[in-house]
Amino acid sequence: MNRIATAILITCVAVATAWLCGSWTIPYAPPPRPAFDIPEKTDGDALPRPISVAHGAILATRICSTCHELLPDGHDAVGPALAGVIGRGVASRAGYSYSAALSAHRGETWDDARLGEWLSNPFAFAPGTRMSLSGVPDPNDRADIIAWLKTLHPAPTP
Repeated sequence: MNRIATAILITCVAVATAWLCGSWTIPYAPPPRPAFDIPEKTDGDALPRPISVAHGAILATRICSTCHELLPDGHDAVGPALAGVIGRGVASRAGYSYSAALSAHRGETWDDARLGEWLSNPFAFAPGTRMSLSGVPDPNDRADIIAWLKTLHPAPTP
């Protein structure tokens, strides 16, 4: 036991001595400038890149199609069909049973701003919603999805 204790003590002293010598030899100093700049986010609504409908189609297919039908003649699945959602009333698709949280928004219309708010955080938009998506955090991705929905599935003209 004495040998083991001595070995542990010698190891601790050696590590502490090496650390002290190293810190005296090369003192810590923050770099004069950062290795790369992290841009500050000043405006949450600013889109740093152009809107891409093609990227929106990829995102919508990957994210939305698990629960929603995306075809123009699509039927309701776990969620309501998204064909023609732009310009349609919130919670207004006939035959689909909406949650009470989303039904409270009846009378509103799905436009760019409202869809952006919904896609950002469905639970903040309608607390108690049954939608399982936690949100699309990137404003560029939300804009791409909305642009794709607008061009591929335009709302019916009155």
